[in-house]
Amino acid sequence: MEEDIWKLEEAYFTDLYKAEYEGVLELVHPQFLGWPGNLPKPVGKEESAAFMKKLVPQPTPCAVRIERGGLQISGDTALTQYTVYVSCSEGSERMSTQGSRITHTWVMRNGRWQLLGGMSREVKQE
Repeated sequence: MEEDIWKLEEAYFTDLYKAEYEGVLELVHPQFLGWPGNLPKPVGKEESAAFMKKLVPQPTPCAVRIERGGLQISGDTALTQYTVYVSCSEGSERMSTQGSRITHTWVMRNGRWQLLGGMSREVKQE
């Protein structure tokens, strides 16, 4: 079960950077509440969809890597905490990497895991 949840986390970011928003939104619970680190307040599912489209307006060749922090499952609820690193090229030989700490809450709904809530915070690169 734990690996299933980590695969969902990877699918979330893989689909996001491919600009496959429908794939991302299929993972999101209708009552989602999240707070991306660069927004002034939490957002619901519809606002989150708009945020994603602004963040990644078209498919990008960025590489996504998840550094797992922790995962706890209690009944039909799972909590993940990790750092996601996104590396994108900025020209012929230069790469830029951004990191964010993520907390996601997943709930089992109609036989599948859905993302109910989340929060992120940018990690400063040293």
